[in-house]
Order: sequence, then C-alpha cells, then structure tokens
Amino acid sequence: MQETLNALRQVPKVTSVEHLNASIQDTRYNVDSIKQLLSNRKKVTLIGKNGCAIFYAQKSNIVLIRSEANVNLGAIDLILDSIE
Repeated sequence: MQETLNALRQVPKVTSVEHLNASIQDTRYNVDSIKQLLSNRKKVTLIGKNGCAIFYAQKSNIVLIRSEANVNLGAIDLILDSIE
C-alpha cells in the first residue's frame, strides 16, 4: 500500500495523499461518515473549481487524495486500479 501512496504523490498537481483509519483523532475527518459514503462503492470523487478530493476504499483502508484543479484523473485511476 505504501508504494501506491508514494506513486499517487508523484502525480502532477496532487497536493496530498492521506491514509485514513478509525484511530484518527482529527476532528476534520469523521471516518464513520466516510465509510458510510463508501459503503456501496469503491471510490468517490468530489470535483470543485479549485481542485478535487478522491476517497478510495479497499478493505478497511481509506485513502484521501487531494489535488489542484486540472489534475490528470486518469493517471490517478490507473494507479488505484493497480491496487486490486
């Protein structure tokens, strides 16, 4: 998993890649709500004018990828598909 996270960090315009889990005490993240959002799908992409956020779930792992606008979403999808 660490190799995948490092590969995602190398994609141009990706600003951060974070591994979220239930032990996170940060009030910015409600991991239970994120798990519920991802209960029926593997990936959720939120696209805005200034960038995007991608939540990706695999087993009990949740990855949050943040990027600037005009990021290559195809490159991110290719890397995420390689996890399977």
